Amino acid sequence: MQNKTKLFLGLGVLLAAILALLFILKSPVRDSSTGEAPQGQDVFPVNSLAAFDLSHVKYKETESKNRVAACISKRYKITSDAARKITQLAEEVAAKHELDPNLILAIIANESKFHPLLVSPVGALGLMQIMPNVHKRKLAVYGGENAALNPEVNMMIGATIISSFIRQTGSLEGGLAMYVGAGFDTSHPYVYKVKYELDVFRDCANGIVRNIPDPSASRVNKSTASELEGTPTSAAEDTEK
Repeated sequence: MQNKTKLFLGLGVLLAAILALLFILKSPVRDSSTGEAPQGQDVFPVNSLAAFDLSHVKYKETESKNRVAACISKRYKITSDAARKITQLAEEVAAKHELDPNLILAIIANESKFHPLLVSPVGALGLMQIMPNVHKRKLAVYGGENAALNPEVNMMIGATIISSFIRQTGSLEGGLAMYVGAGFDTSHPYVYKVKYELDVFRDCANGIVRNIPDPSASRVNKSTASELEGTPTSAAEDTEK
């Protein structure tokens, strides 16, 4: 009788331990500094491109682009294939607007850390954090607001926006300030952060290895900065006529 009791108790303890482990594994990962779950992780898998058919995106291999893709993969903990797809798309959309593809990648790094399914608290979507309620006309061409989460569409619209802002202000710094919703304040921290990341990717392309800090350290994303400072996000200014 005692052996049976011990057996049942042992099984009960084991079952409780298994249930506790399952609960921990299913709980959202939280930021140790804020205690909050990372944006978007309660809904979408991090860095997943599997939800989209990007089979038509053919990676055109060059030595410099290989280095940039490898840098992104290592720095932002995404697969090599995902890094190559995004790098290729950046090259294609940048060419249409006479931009440096590394600028597109630098904006993505700051906006979403290469998380294509990120949804911000204010509704900005995807890699370049497009505001669908503002850019309805642009998104209508691709089937509506939900298209903003498609990496290819997101990058095309994001490139259009930053290109327009650079032309309006006459400088990269001015364009980035408008993109983050800081008006003409080129001293906004976001401007420095994107330019820093731009230099990182340019160095990667040239085979220069930097002692790069943790990309998540002291980074303020667009939507967070806008909420703190009471300014609109980049997509709050629509230049569509």
